[in-house]
Amino acid sequence: SHRDERWAGWLHKGIEGYRVPAPLVGRLGRDGPIPRQIFPVFRDRDELASSTDLPAALRDALAQSSHLIVLCSPAAAQSHWVNEEIMEFKRLGRADRILPLIVDGEPHTATPERECFPAALAFQVDAAGQLTDQRAEPIAADLRPEADGRDNARLKLIAGLLGVSYNDLRQRE
Repeated sequence: SHRDERWAGWLHKGIEGYRVPAPLVGRLGRDGPIPRQIFPVFRDRDELASSTDLPAALRDALAQSSHLIVLCSPAAAQSHWVNEEIMEFKRLGRADRILPLIVDGEPHTATPERECFPAALAFQVDAAGQLTDQRAEPIAADLRPEADGRDNARLKLIAGLLGVSYNDLRQRE
């Protein structure tokens, strides 16, 4: 959600500016050799050209992306576009490449105005690409102070992007 812009900027800089520890560079990760740096990180607000067909432009960008990071907050949970981006990524067969980051709110809460997971993240998609009533159990990094905190949450996301264990990065930090 654009209401989470501050967190998006922080995360964007934190990922693109992260230097992978030298002992991991070139090692085989889940997706091949581990790069020295994670670059570029696409942000729709910054990088989508003006278009008469925003949904098509977003679909193209998602099709070219290896991962989708979802900033989870009550604003994101209520955003039509955030939900649609997650649905599209799942339709591409990449549900296992969605990396949630809780920035505010609560997951799976009985208080709808505090729910942080968009429906497309909280529930599974069927073979036809439609949302089901079967719960998904996303494993989210959580930057809230009472959870992972900023640094650990960022490292968890980076570990997911690189295809290495969080412990590999944490020990090297």
